[in-house]
Formats: sequence, C-alpha cells, structure tokens
Amino acid sequence: MLVRAILCAALAFGALGCQTTRSWVQGCPDVYSGVRYYADQFGWLPFDGKVFFTIDLPLSLAADTLSLPVTLFVSPSEPAHGYAIGCRWAARR
Repeated sequence: MLVRAILCAALAFGALGCQTTRSWVQGCPDVYSGVRYYADQFGWLPFDGKVFFTIDLPLSLAADTLSLPVTLFVSPSEPAHGYAIGCRWAARR
C-alpha cells in the first residue's frame, strides 16, 4: 500500500514538471507543444535547467504523442494576458 502511494506521488510530481502539462496550462496546446515549449526556452536555460530538459524531454515527447489525437483538432488562442515565455512559438502562427 505504501509503495503504491509513493509511486502515485512520484508520478504526480513528475506530471507537474512536464512541459506538455505546463504548455496546456499556459494556453498554448498544440501538436508537440511540450517539446516546442522547451525549444523556445532552451537558449536561456541554466545548466541545471538543461539537465532537467534532457531528463524530461522523452517524457514530454511521450505525453505529446499520446495527446496527439486531441491536439490535432485544437489550436491555441491567445490568452488575455498574452503568451507565456515558453509559448512564444504559438504567437508566430
């Protein structure tokens, strides 16, 4: 029982850091938005951010692929407060 609780907590914390989730929350869901979110930010990330990027990229890629049937039919609409830093690619559409 304790192992399941720890596993569920680890998965929940992992999903919070997922760039696919972050891109959806910030209003730019689109095809492979998690990977695009990273590509938009990669140049100014510090070293530890780039390390996290290499760890999270396969997870974001998998989440983007799993959400592909939904994101094919959803296009980002500009939020009232403007796009966040990781979503600048959505403004260029």
